[in-house]
Amino acid sequence: MGCLGGFRAVTKGELDKLRAVPRKDRVPDYLDEMETADSFDVDKAWDAMHRALTGSRLEFGNAPAPGCWVVLGGEVLRGDREGEEDYLVVCKSPEQVRQVDRFLQGLTEEAFRKLYFAIDPEEYNYPMDAVDFGYTWEYLSGSRPFWHSAAEKGLWVLFDVDQ
Repeated sequence: MGCLGGFRAVTKGELDKLRAVPRKDRVPDYLDEMETADSFDVDKAWDAMHRALTGSRLEFGNAPAPGCWVVLGGEVLRGDREGEEDYLVVCKSPEQVRQVDRFLQGLTEEAFRKLYFAIDPEEYNYPMDAVDFGYTWEYLSGSRPFWHSAAEKGLWVLFDVDQ
């Protein structure tokens, strides 16, 4: 199980500033100083959220869309190169944000329960039970207003996690 993760909604201007920063410096201190339109913390629930939405895979990638874009899908700004394992930053475009918003608005608890309990327990390496499901669903469903606001405003969304 990873560490604490969260989402940050940013403008194109703020994203361009981040892209101009050397990859090694795209760390919490820098991101915490960025001007964000909104943010939403997902604690450690990001791990199960991503696995449930991607068929148990805890890896970067853009399939299956749009569920993969909630956490580790999108443009990797830090974390996919050697020496960057301590901190991950992944960016979602405004179009991906709109698709995630529509996807999450239509995702029911029942449908997510099926995805969650389809996670390979050996890959997840954390007890899968009703408590963990509830924790994960609470954060995922709780993120809906964040995604909707970012989509309406045409913002980019960053997911970052300190490993």
